[in-house]
Parts: sequence; structure tokens; C-alpha cells
Amino acid sequence: MKEPRHVLVPALVGLDVREAHQLSLDAGVIAVNPDPDTPPARHGAVVAQRPTAGTQVNPGDPVTIWVDAGPEQDDTDGDDGGGGGGRWWRLGPRPRPPKPAGTK
Repeated sequence: MKEPRHVLVPALVGLDVREAHQLSLDAGVIAVNPDPDTPPARHGAVVAQRPTAGTQVNPGDPVTIWVDAGPEQDDTDGDDGGGGGGRWWRLGPRPRPPKPAGTK
């Protein structure tokens, strides 16, 4: 039986979300949101990814990206509600680092 060809996950952190999606496709993987029910971000920078860059995966595998789209633009009344920071949290929680082998 033929061994499946693997591809390397590209480094997406720090890239504009549009560049990250294109680089992912060029590398043979698909950049996805952590929450499939949330519309994808159209602007902003990738602040985290899973799996990490350099990981070998099967072609077409998903790479989850977290995007900081910056402050929300809501000019209906000029008040943004007093919230702070960007919108990355709306796309799901940030990834937790993996636990060392042999721990629970």
C-alpha cells in the first residue's frame, strides 16, 4: 500500500488573514476558523495557529487560525460599548499549549 504524501504546515502567525489563506492553499492545507458557525474574518492579522508551523499533515487537512481583526467598527451611535481590544476572542478561545507527554 502506498504511503500518503504529507505536507508541511506553513507559518501563518503575523500574516494578514488573506495572505494566510492563500499561503495555506499553496501549501496544500486549509485555514479555518475555530468556530465553524462564525463567518471568516476578512481583515486582520493571524495571532495563533494550530497545528504549528512545520508540522507534517495530510494534504487538505485544516489549520485552525485565530485572527485579531482590530477594534470593531460600529458607527451607529459612536459608542463602542466600552469594550477593549480586538475581536480575536469572537472567533473562539486561543489555543492552549500542548501538555508534555505523560501528563494529564
